[in-house]
Amino acid sequence: MKTLRNIVMIFAMMAMLPLQNFAQKPEKITCFDEECVSEILENMMSSNDSVAIAAYNTIIAMTDEAGMYHDSRMVSALKAAMISFIIEGKNPDENVFLILLFPKFCWADDCRDLMKLTENELIAYNVLMAVGDINGSGRCIENYIMQNHDNLKYKSALAYGVGKQHISSMEDELISWLKGADDNTKIEIYNALMVVKSSEKTTKIIEKGAKKLYKSKISSSKIAGMRLLTTIKGEKALLLLYKALQSTDGDVRREALELLKPFVNQEVVDVVVKKCNTGDALLDLIIWLGEIKNDSQMPLIIKQLSSTDPQYVEAAIRSVFLIDNQEGINAVKPMFGGVYQDVIKESMLTYEGDYRAVLDDVMQGNEQQKLAGLQIVECRPIKELNLRVRELVYSDNQEIRDEAYKVFKLVVVPGNMELLKEWMDYCKDKYVADVQMAMKNAMGNATTESKDSFVLTLKYVKPEIMPRYYKVFAYLGTELCVDKLIDAYTNGDYKEEAREALLLVEDKQFEQKIKEVLK
Repeated sequence: MKTLRNIVMIFAMMAMLPLQNFAQKPEKITCFDEECVSEILENMMSSNDSVAIAAYNTIIAMTDEAGMYHDSRMVSALKAAMISFIIEGKNPDENVFLILLFPKFCWADDCRDLMKLTENELIAYNVLMAVGDINGSGRCIENYIMQNHDNLKYKSALAYGVGKQHISSMEDELISWLKGADDNTKIEIYNALMVVKSSEKTTKIIEKGAKKLYKSKISSSKIAGMRLLTTIKGEKALLLLYKALQSTDGDVRREALELLKPFVNQEVVDVVVKKCNTGDALLDLIIWLGEIKNDSQMPLIIKQLSSTDPQYVEAAIRSVFLIDNQEGINAVKPMFGGVYQDVIKESMLTYEGDYRAVLDDVMQGNEQQKLAGLQIVECRPIKELNLRVRELVYSDNQEIRDEAYKVFKLVVVPGNMELLKEWMDYCKDKYVADVQMAMKNAMGNATTESKDSFVLTLKYVKPEIMPRYYKVFAYLGTELCVDKLIDAYTNGDYKEEAREALLLVEDKQFEQKIKEVLK
Protein backbone atom coordinates (compact mmCIF):
# COMPACT_ATOMS: atom_id res chain seq x y z
CA MET A 1 0.00 0.00 0.00
CA LYS A 2 2.86 2.35 0.70
CA THR A 3 3.78 2.54 -2.95
CA LEU A 4 0.52 4.33 -3.59
CA ARG A 5 2.12 7.50 -2.23
CA ASN A 6 4.53 7.42 -5.13
CA ILE A 7 1.93 7.09 -7.88
CA VAL A 8 2.64 9.69 -10.54
CA MET A 9 -0.54 11.01 -12.16
CA ILE A 10 -0.47 13.24 -15.20
CA PHE A 11 -3.08 15.88 -14.41
CA ALA A 12 -3.81 16.95 -17.98
CA MET A 13 -6.15 19.94 -17.82
CA MET A 14 -8.59 18.78 -20.48
CA ALA A 15 -11.80 20.64 -21.11
CA MET A 16 -14.55 19.70 -18.68
CA LEU A 17 -17.34 17.72 -20.27
CA PRO A 18 -21.14 18.07 -20.05
CA LEU A 19 -22.89 15.15 -18.44
CA GLN A 20 -25.59 14.79 -21.06
CA ASN A 21 -23.07 14.11 -23.84
CA PHE A 22 -20.14 13.13 -21.70
CA ALA A 23 -17.57 11.69 -24.09
CA GLN A 24 -18.21 13.66 -27.25
CA LYS A 25 -18.67 17.39 -26.70
CA PRO A 26 -15.95 19.20 -24.75
CA GLU A 27 -17.44 22.14 -22.89
CA LYS A 28 -16.77 23.58 -19.47
CA ILE A 29 -18.90 22.18 -16.69
CA THR A 30 -19.42 23.90 -13.40
CA CYS A 31 -20.42 21.74 -10.44
CA PHE A 32 -21.42 23.50 -7.28
CA ASP A 33 -23.58 20.80 -5.72
CA GLU A 34 -23.00 17.29 -4.47
CA GLU A 35 -25.45 15.67 -6.87
CA CYS A 36 -23.63 17.07 -9.90
CA VAL A 37 -20.25 15.78 -8.70
CA SER A 38 -21.78 12.41 -7.78
CA GLU A 39 -23.00 11.98 -11.33
CA ILE A 40 -19.47 12.48 -12.64
CA LEU A 41 -18.10 10.00 -10.09
CA GLU A 42 -20.64 7.40 -11.22
CA ASN A 43 -19.41 7.85 -14.79
CA MET A 44 -15.91 6.79 -13.69
CA MET A 45 -17.30 3.25 -13.50
CA SER A 46 -18.91 3.35 -16.94
CA SER A 47 -18.33 0.37 -19.23
CA ASN A 48 -17.75 2.91 -21.98
CA ASP A 49 -14.01 3.68 -21.78
CA SER A 50 -14.40 7.13 -23.35
CA VAL A 51 -16.98 8.13 -20.76
CA ALA A 52 -14.91 6.73 -17.89
CA ILE A 53 -11.73 8.51 -19.02
CA ALA A 54 -13.64 11.76 -19.47
CA ALA A 55 -15.03 11.42 -15.95
CA TYR A 56 -11.59 10.80 -14.45
CA ASN A 57 -10.13 13.83 -16.21
CA THR A 58 -13.09 16.00 -15.27
CA ILE A 59 -12.65 15.20 -11.59
CA ILE A 60 -8.93 15.93 -11.88
CA ALA A 61 -9.65 19.27 -13.57
CA MET A 62 -12.28 20.21 -11.00
CA THR A 63 -9.98 19.45 -8.05
CA ASP A 64 -7.26 21.51 -9.75
CA GLU A 65 -9.65 24.44 -10.16
CA ALA A 66 -11.04 24.14 -6.63
CA GLY A 67 -7.53 24.10 -5.22
CA MET A 68 -6.34 26.99 -7.34
CA TYR A 69 -9.23 29.33 -6.55
CA HIS A 70 -10.40 27.74 -3.29
CA ASP A 71 -14.02 28.14 -4.33
CA SER A 72 -15.90 27.16 -1.17
CA ARG A 73 -18.96 25.91 -3.06
CA MET A 74 -16.95 23.68 -5.36
CA VAL A 75 -14.77 22.43 -2.48
CA SER A 76 -17.84 21.51 -0.45
CA ALA A 77 -19.48 19.75 -3.39
CA LEU A 78 -16.34 17.79 -4.25
CA LYS A 79 -15.57 16.82 -0.68
CA ALA A 80 -19.11 15.68 0.15
CA ALA A 81 -19.59 13.71 -3.05
CA MET A 82 -16.16 12.07 -2.93
CA ILE A 83 -16.50 11.06 0.72
CA SER A 84 -19.95 9.56 0.05
CA PHE A 85 -18.63 7.68 -2.96
CA ILE A 86 -15.70 6.31 -0.96
CA ILE A 87 -17.91 5.26 1.95
CA GLU A 88 -20.19 3.36 -0.42
CA GLY A 89 -17.08 1.44 -1.49
CA LYS A 90 -18.28 0.57 -4.97
CA ASN A 91 -14.77 0.25 -6.36
CA PRO A 92 -11.56 0.20 -4.23
CA ASP A 93 -9.39 1.43 -7.11
CA GLU A 94 -11.50 4.57 -7.54
CA ASN A 95 -11.39 5.08 -3.77
CA VAL A 96 -7.60 5.27 -3.73
CA PHE A 97 -7.61 7.54 -6.78
CA LEU A 98 -10.00 9.96 -5.08
CA ILE A 99 -8.17 9.89 -1.75
CA LEU A 100 -4.99 10.96 -3.54
CA LEU A 101 -6.84 14.02 -4.90
CA PHE A 102 -7.93 15.42 -1.52
CA PRO A 103 -4.64 17.30 -0.82
CA LYS A 104 -5.11 19.26 -4.03
CA PHE A 105 -8.14 21.18 -2.80
CA CYS A 106 -8.65 20.45 0.90
CA TRP A 107 -7.41 22.62 3.77
CA ALA A 108 -6.95 22.15 7.48
CA ASP A 109 -10.65 22.71 8.18
CA ASP A 110 -11.52 19.73 5.95
CA CYS A 111 -9.29 17.23 7.77
CA ARG A 112 -11.83 16.34 10.46
CA ASP A 113 -14.26 15.09 7.81
CA LEU A 114 -11.55 13.13 6.04
CA MET A 115 -10.37 11.48 9.23
CA LYS A 116 -13.76 9.77 9.53
CA LEU A 117 -12.72 7.67 6.56
CA THR A 118 -10.01 6.02 8.68
CA GLU A 119 -12.74 3.87 10.20
CA ASN A 120 -12.42 1.75 7.07
CA GLU A 121 -9.18 -0.20 7.55
CA LEU A 122 -8.89 -0.88 3.83
CA ILE A 123 -8.27 2.78 3.11
CA ALA A 124 -7.13 4.18 6.47
CA TYR A 125 -3.44 4.18 5.54
CA ASN A 126 -4.08 6.09 2.31
CA VAL A 127 -6.35 8.58 4.06
CA LEU A 128 -3.69 9.33 6.68
CA MET A 129 -1.05 9.76 4.01
CA ALA A 130 -3.32 12.17 2.12
CA VAL A 131 -4.10 14.17 5.28
CA GLY A 132 -0.37 14.45 5.89
CA ASP A 133 -0.05 16.29 2.57
CA ILE A 134 -2.78 18.84 3.33
CA ASN A 135 -1.48 22.26 4.32
CA GLY A 136 -2.11 23.02 7.96
CA SER A 137 -3.22 19.52 8.92
CA GLY A 138 -0.78 19.31 11.86
CA ARG A 139 -3.36 19.91 14.59
CA CYS A 140 -5.68 17.31 13.08
CA ILE A 141 -2.89 14.69 12.96
CA GLU A 142 -1.79 15.50 16.49
CA ASN A 143 -5.36 15.16 17.81
CA TYR A 144 -5.80 11.85 16.01
CA ILE A 145 -2.62 10.49 17.62
CA MET A 146 -3.69 11.60 21.09
CA GLN A 147 -7.23 10.24 20.73
CA ASN A 148 -6.00 6.84 19.48
CA HIS A 149 -2.84 6.75 21.54
CA ASP A 150 -3.43 3.32 23.08
CA ASN A 151 -4.36 1.63 19.81
CA LEU A 152 -2.40 3.38 17.10
CA LYS A 153 -2.18 1.72 13.71
CA TYR A 154 -0.57 2.97 10.53
CA LYS A 155 2.29 4.66 12.40
CA SER A 156 4.32 4.98 9.23
CA ALA A 157 1.59 7.14 7.64
CA LEU A 158 1.25 9.19 10.81
CA ALA A 159 5.00 9.67 11.01
CA TYR A 160 4.97 10.87 7.42
CA GLY A 161 2.34 13.47 8.36
CA VAL A 162 4.24 14.56 11.47
CA GLY A 163 7.33 15.21 9.38
CA LYS A 164 5.47 16.86 6.51
CA GLN A 165 3.65 19.22 8.87
CA HIS A 166 6.70 19.83 11.12
CA ILE A 167 4.87 18.86 14.32
CA SER A 168 7.74 19.39 16.76
CA SER A 169 5.64 18.43 19.80
CA MET A 170 5.60 14.84 18.50
CA GLU A 171 9.36 14.29 18.79
CA ASP A 172 9.21 12.11 21.93
CA GLU A 173 6.11 10.34 20.63
CA LEU A 174 7.91 9.37 17.44
CA ILE A 175 10.88 8.02 19.38
CA SER A 176 8.54 5.87 21.45
CA TRP A 177 7.18 4.28 18.27
CA LEU A 178 10.57 2.90 17.27
CA LYS A 179 10.40 -0.03 19.66
CA GLY A 180 9.11 -3.07 17.81
CA ALA A 181 8.52 -1.19 14.58
CA ASP A 182 9.29 -2.79 11.22
CA ASP A 183 11.85 -1.23 8.90
CA ASN A 184 9.32 0.62 6.75
CA THR A 185 7.80 2.29 9.77
CA LYS A 186 11.22 3.09 11.23
CA ILE A 187 12.21 4.75 7.99
CA GLU A 188 9.21 7.11 8.13
CA ILE A 189 9.86 7.79 11.81
CA TYR A 190 13.52 8.62 11.25
CA ASN A 191 12.62 10.85 8.28
CA ALA A 192 10.13 12.71 10.46
CA LEU A 193 12.61 13.00 13.31
CA MET A 194 15.11 14.57 10.93
CA VAL A 195 12.57 17.37 10.50
CA VAL A 196 11.40 17.86 14.11
CA LYS A 197 14.52 16.89 16.11
CA SER A 198 15.52 19.41 18.76
CA SER A 199 18.62 17.89 20.35
CA GLU A 200 21.83 16.03 19.68
CA LYS A 201 20.35 13.11 21.58
CA THR A 202 17.68 12.65 18.90
CA THR A 203 20.28 12.98 16.18
CA LYS A 204 22.24 10.12 17.75
CA ILE A 205 19.08 8.00 17.92
CA ILE A 206 18.54 8.58 14.20
CA GLU A 207 22.17 7.87 13.37
CA LYS A 208 22.17 4.64 15.36
CA GLY A 209 18.99 3.48 13.64
CA ALA A 210 20.30 4.53 10.22
CA LYS A 211 23.42 2.40 10.69
CA LYS A 212 21.24 -0.63 11.42
CA LEU A 213 19.15 0.05 8.35
CA TYR A 214 22.29 0.39 6.25
CA LYS A 215 23.41 -3.08 7.31
CA SER A 216 20.14 -4.61 6.10
CA LYS A 217 20.11 -6.97 3.13
CA ILE A 218 16.88 -5.36 1.92
CA SER A 219 17.57 -2.67 -0.69
CA SER A 220 14.95 -0.18 0.46
CA SER A 221 16.17 -0.35 4.07
CA LYS A 222 19.82 -0.09 3.12
CA ILE A 223 19.13 2.88 0.87
CA ALA A 224 17.08 4.65 3.54
CA GLY A 225 19.90 4.19 6.04
CA MET A 226 22.42 5.53 3.56
CA ARG A 227 20.30 8.62 2.88
CA LEU A 228 19.88 9.35 6.56
CA LEU A 229 23.58 8.93 7.30
CA THR A 230 24.53 11.18 4.40
CA THR A 231 22.12 13.86 5.61
CA ILE A 232 23.54 13.67 9.13
CA LYS A 233 27.23 13.34 8.29
CA GLY A 234 27.46 15.37 5.11
CA GLU A 235 30.89 15.13 3.50
CA LYS A 236 32.01 12.78 6.26
CA ALA A 237 29.75 10.14 4.67
CA LEU A 238 31.93 9.93 1.54
CA LEU A 239 33.74 6.76 2.63
CA LEU A 240 30.40 5.10 3.29
CA LEU A 241 29.16 6.09 -0.16
CA TYR A 242 32.37 4.93 -1.83
CA LYS A 243 31.92 1.55 -0.20
CA ALA A 244 28.33 1.35 -1.41
CA LEU A 245 29.59 1.80 -4.98
CA GLN A 246 30.98 -1.72 -4.79
CA SER A 247 27.61 -3.20 -3.92
CA THR A 248 26.25 -5.89 -6.25
CA ASP A 249 22.82 -4.35 -5.66
CA GLY A 250 22.31 -1.90 -8.52
CA ASP A 251 19.70 0.13 -6.64
CA VAL A 252 22.10 0.68 -3.75
CA ARG A 253 24.96 1.57 -6.08
CA ARG A 254 22.87 4.06 -8.07
CA GLU A 255 21.57 5.69 -4.90
CA ALA A 256 25.15 6.11 -3.68
CA LEU A 257 26.00 7.85 -6.95
CA GLU A 258 22.99 10.12 -6.51
CA LEU A 259 23.99 11.00 -2.96
CA LEU A 260 27.53 11.82 -4.11
CA LYS A 261 26.36 14.56 -6.47
CA PRO A 262 26.37 17.42 -3.92
CA PHE A 263 30.00 16.64 -3.06
CA VAL A 264 31.33 16.28 -6.59
CA ASN A 265 34.79 17.57 -7.41
CA GLN A 266 37.49 16.02 -9.54
CA GLU A 267 38.84 14.00 -6.62
CA VAL A 268 35.41 12.45 -6.03
CA VAL A 269 35.03 11.73 -9.76
CA ASP A 270 38.41 9.98 -9.85
CA VAL A 271 37.45 7.73 -6.93
CA VAL A 272 34.11 6.87 -8.50
CA VAL A 273 35.76 6.00 -11.81
CA LYS A 274 38.16 3.61 -10.08
CA LYS A 275 35.33 1.84 -8.30
CA CYS A 276 32.84 1.72 -11.18
CA ASN A 277 34.88 0.78 -14.24
CA THR A 278 33.51 -2.68 -15.04
CA GLY A 279 30.21 -4.47 -15.65
CA ASP A 280 26.91 -2.89 -14.70
CA ALA A 281 28.73 -0.36 -12.54
CA LEU A 282 30.38 1.02 -15.67
CA LEU A 283 26.96 1.66 -17.18
CA ASP A 284 25.93 3.52 -14.02
CA LEU A 285 29.15 5.52 -14.22
CA ILE A 286 28.57 6.62 -17.81
CA ILE A 287 25.07 7.81 -16.93
CA TRP A 288 26.33 9.58 -13.80
CA LEU A 289 29.13 11.41 -15.63
CA GLY A 290 26.52 12.84 -17.97
CA GLU A 291 24.27 13.90 -15.13
CA ILE A 292 27.08 15.76 -13.36
CA LYS A 293 28.36 17.08 -16.74
CA ASN A 294 31.94 16.04 -16.13
CA ASP A 295 34.06 15.61 -19.26
CA SER A 296 37.24 14.32 -17.65
CA GLN A 297 36.41 10.79 -18.76
CA MET A 298 35.30 11.58 -22.30
CA PRO A 299 37.60 8.94 -23.90
CA LEU A 300 35.90 6.32 -21.71
CA ILE A 301 32.45 7.58 -22.74
CA ILE A 302 33.38 7.69 -26.43
CA LYS A 303 34.65 4.11 -26.18
CA GLN A 304 31.15 2.98 -25.19
CA LEU A 305 29.74 4.30 -28.48
CA SER A 306 31.15 1.20 -30.16
CA SER A 307 29.91 -1.22 -27.52
CA THR A 308 27.96 -4.30 -28.61
CA ASP A 309 25.54 -3.66 -25.75
CA PRO A 310 22.88 -1.08 -26.76
CA GLN A 311 22.46 0.08 -23.15
CA TYR A 312 26.05 1.32 -23.05
CA VAL A 313 25.80 3.01 -26.43
CA GLU A 314 22.56 4.80 -25.50
CA ALA A 315 23.99 5.91 -22.15
CA ALA A 316 27.11 7.24 -23.85
CA ILE A 317 25.08 9.20 -26.42
CA ARG A 318 22.96 10.83 -23.74
CA SER A 319 25.99 11.70 -21.66
CA VAL A 320 27.84 13.22 -24.59
CA PHE A 321 25.03 15.69 -25.21
CA LEU A 322 24.50 16.42 -21.51
CA ILE A 323 28.20 17.17 -21.07
CA ASP A 324 28.37 19.08 -24.38
CA ASN A 325 31.88 17.99 -25.22
CA GLN A 326 32.96 18.71 -28.79
CA GLU A 327 35.12 15.61 -29.10
CA GLY A 328 32.22 13.46 -27.95
CA ILE A 329 29.71 15.18 -30.25
CA ASN A 330 32.03 14.71 -33.22
CA ALA A 331 32.13 11.01 -32.36
CA VAL A 332 28.33 10.82 -32.34
CA LYS A 333 27.76 12.73 -35.61
CA PRO A 334 28.44 9.71 -37.88
CA MET A 335 25.72 7.85 -35.95
CA PHE A 336 22.96 10.31 -36.93
CA GLY A 337 20.31 8.45 -38.91
CA GLY A 338 21.56 5.05 -37.77
CA VAL A 339 20.10 2.49 -35.40
CA TYR A 340 20.42 4.88 -32.46
CA GLN A 341 18.65 7.80 -34.14
CA ASP A 342 15.78 7.79 -31.63
CA VAL A 343 18.19 8.28 -28.72
CA ILE A 344 20.14 10.94 -30.62
CA LYS A 345 16.93 12.77 -31.50
CA GLU A 346 15.72 12.63 -27.90
CA SER A 347 19.07 14.01 -26.72
CA MET A 348 19.15 16.76 -29.34
CA LEU A 349 15.68 17.98 -28.43
CA THR A 350 16.93 18.93 -24.97
CA TYR A 351 20.52 19.72 -25.92
CA GLU A 352 21.69 22.96 -24.30
CA GLY A 353 24.80 23.50 -26.39
CA ASP A 354 25.21 25.03 -29.87
CA TYR A 355 22.28 23.20 -31.43
CA ARG A 356 22.52 25.09 -34.71
CA ALA A 357 26.19 24.30 -35.23
CA VAL A 358 25.71 20.58 -34.63
CA LEU A 359 22.82 20.25 -37.07
CA ASP A 360 24.37 22.57 -39.63
CA ASP A 361 27.30 20.18 -39.77
CA VAL A 362 25.17 17.02 -39.75
CA MET A 363 22.99 18.25 -42.61
CA GLN A 364 26.09 18.51 -44.78
CA GLY A 365 26.94 14.86 -44.17
CA ASN A 366 25.77 11.74 -45.96
CA GLU A 367 22.19 11.04 -46.96
CA GLN A 368 21.15 9.37 -43.73
CA GLN A 369 22.65 12.20 -41.69
CA LYS A 370 20.86 14.85 -43.74
CA LEU A 371 17.51 13.13 -43.28
CA ALA A 372 18.14 12.61 -39.56
CA GLY A 373 19.05 16.27 -39.14
CA LEU A 374 15.87 17.39 -40.88
CA GLN A 375 13.74 15.14 -38.69
CA ILE A 376 15.27 16.71 -35.60
CA VAL A 377 14.75 20.25 -36.90
CA GLU A 378 11.10 19.36 -37.56
CA CYS A 379 10.70 18.74 -33.83
CA ARG A 380 12.88 21.64 -32.71
CA PRO A 381 12.88 24.24 -35.48
CA ILE A 382 15.12 27.31 -35.38
CA LYS A 383 15.31 29.88 -38.15
CA GLU A 384 19.10 29.88 -38.05
CA LEU A 385 18.96 26.62 -40.00
CA ASN A 386 16.91 28.20 -42.80
CA LEU A 387 19.74 28.13 -45.35
CA ARG A 388 20.69 24.52 -44.68
CA VAL A 389 17.10 23.28 -44.94
CA ARG A 390 16.56 25.33 -48.11
CA GLU A 391 19.53 23.63 -49.78
CA LEU A 392 18.05 20.21 -49.05
CA VAL A 393 14.82 21.09 -50.86
CA TYR A 394 16.90 20.62 -54.03
CA SER A 395 18.23 17.20 -53.01
CA ASP A 396 18.15 14.37 -55.55
CA ASN A 397 17.00 12.08 -52.74
CA GLN A 398 13.19 12.15 -52.71
CA GLU A 399 12.91 11.23 -49.01
CA ILE A 400 15.21 14.10 -48.08
CA ARG A 401 13.39 16.45 -50.44
CA ASP A 402 9.99 15.52 -49.00
CA GLU A 403 11.22 16.13 -45.47
CA ALA A 404 12.91 19.40 -46.41
CA TYR A 405 9.68 20.82 -47.82
CA LYS A 406 7.89 19.83 -44.58
CA VAL A 407 10.54 21.43 -42.41
CA PHE A 408 11.16 24.59 -44.41
CA LYS A 409 7.79 26.10 -43.47
CA LEU A 410 8.91 25.87 -39.83
CA VAL A 411 12.15 27.82 -40.35
CA VAL A 412 10.99 30.20 -43.07
CA VAL A 413 11.79 33.94 -42.85
CA PRO A 414 10.14 36.92 -44.60
CA GLY A 415 13.09 37.20 -46.98
CA ASN A 416 12.16 33.84 -48.51
CA MET A 417 9.00 35.08 -50.26
CA GLU A 418 10.56 35.46 -53.72
CA LEU A 419 12.04 32.00 -53.43
CA LEU A 420 8.67 30.59 -52.37
CA LYS A 421 7.04 32.17 -55.44
CA GLU A 422 9.55 30.31 -57.60
CA TRP A 423 8.74 27.04 -55.83
CA MET A 424 5.02 27.64 -56.24
CA ASP A 425 5.54 27.95 -59.99
CA TYR A 426 7.23 24.61 -60.53
CA CYS A 427 6.94 22.35 -57.46
CA LYS A 428 4.97 19.11 -57.65
CA ASP A 429 1.40 19.16 -56.40
CA LYS A 430 2.30 17.19 -53.27
CA TYR A 431 4.52 20.06 -52.11
CA VAL A 432 2.02 22.86 -52.68
CA ALA A 433 0.46 22.68 -49.19
CA ASP A 434 3.91 23.02 -47.60
CA VAL A 435 4.79 26.03 -49.77
CA GLN A 436 1.42 27.63 -48.99
CA MET A 437 2.01 27.21 -45.27
CA ALA A 438 5.56 28.53 -45.64
CA MET A 439 4.16 31.69 -47.23
CA LYS A 440 1.65 32.04 -44.41
CA ASN A 441 4.38 31.68 -41.78
CA ALA A 442 6.77 34.01 -43.59
CA MET A 443 4.19 36.82 -43.68
CA GLY A 444 2.45 36.04 -40.41
CA ASN A 445 3.59 39.26 -38.72
CA ALA A 446 3.54 41.45 -41.82
CA THR A 447 1.39 44.57 -42.05
CA THR A 448 -1.74 44.66 -44.19
CA GLU A 449 0.11 46.91 -46.63
CA SER A 450 2.96 44.42 -46.98
CA LYS A 451 0.56 41.55 -47.53
CA ASP A 452 -1.33 43.45 -50.18
CA SER A 453 1.92 44.47 -51.88
CA PHE A 454 2.87 40.82 -52.13
CA VAL A 455 -0.51 39.93 -53.64
CA LEU A 456 -0.11 42.64 -56.27
CA THR A 457 3.21 41.13 -57.39
CA LEU A 458 1.31 38.03 -58.55
CA LYS A 459 -0.39 39.69 -61.53
CA TYR A 460 1.87 37.88 -64.01
CA VAL A 461 1.40 34.41 -62.50
CA LYS A 462 0.11 31.90 -65.05
CA PRO A 463 -3.64 31.30 -64.80
CA GLU A 464 -3.16 27.59 -64.14
CA ILE A 465 -0.79 28.35 -61.24
CA MET A 466 -2.91 31.04 -59.59
CA PRO A 467 -5.23 28.54 -57.79
CA ARG A 468 -2.21 27.46 -55.77
CA TYR A 469 -2.26 30.93 -54.21
CA TYR A 470 -5.91 30.85 -53.16
CA LYS A 471 -5.24 29.33 -49.76
CA VAL A 472 -2.37 31.79 -49.28
CA PHE A 473 -4.88 34.61 -49.84
CA ALA A 474 -7.12 33.03 -47.21
CA TYR A 475 -4.23 32.76 -44.76
CA LEU A 476 -3.22 36.41 -45.30
CA GLY A 477 -6.85 37.44 -44.84
CA THR A 478 -6.75 41.05 -46.01
CA GLU A 479 -9.72 42.71 -47.75
CA LEU A 480 -7.83 42.61 -51.03
CA CYS A 481 -7.17 38.88 -50.61
CA VAL A 482 -10.83 38.16 -49.84
CA ASP A 483 -12.00 40.21 -52.83
CA LYS A 484 -9.68 38.30 -55.13
CA LEU A 485 -11.05 34.99 -53.84
CA ILE A 486 -14.62 36.19 -54.31
CA ASP A 487 -13.78 37.26 -57.87
CA ALA A 488 -12.15 33.90 -58.55
CA TYR A 489 -15.22 32.09 -57.23
CA THR A 490 -17.65 34.28 -59.13
CA ASN A 491 -15.84 34.69 -62.45
CA GLY A 492 -12.90 32.28 -62.53
CA ASP A 493 -12.32 28.80 -63.93
CA TYR A 494 -11.29 27.28 -60.57
CA LYS A 495 -14.45 27.86 -58.55
CA GLU A 496 -14.08 24.89 -56.21
CA GLU A 497 -10.51 25.84 -55.23
CA ALA A 498 -11.68 29.43 -54.58
CA ARG A 499 -14.62 28.17 -52.52
CA GLU A 500 -12.38 25.98 -50.34
CA ALA A 501 -10.10 28.95 -49.74
CA LEU A 502 -12.97 31.29 -48.82
CA LEU A 503 -14.05 28.84 -46.14
CA LEU A 504 -10.58 29.15 -44.58
CA VAL A 505 -10.77 32.91 -44.02
CA GLU A 506 -10.76 33.47 -40.26
CA ASP A 507 -11.42 37.20 -39.94
CA LYS A 508 -15.00 37.62 -38.69
CA GLN A 509 -15.41 40.96 -40.47
CA PHE A 510 -15.64 39.10 -43.79
CA GLU A 511 -17.96 36.37 -42.54
CA GLN A 512 -21.22 37.83 -43.81
CA LYS A 513 -19.70 38.92 -47.10
CA ILE A 514 -18.43 35.39 -47.78
CA LYS A 515 -21.74 33.79 -46.77
CA GLU A 516 -23.64 35.92 -49.26
CA VAL A 517 -21.27 34.91 -52.06
CA LEU A 518 -21.35 31.19 -51.26
CA LYS A 519 -25.08 30.83 -50.55
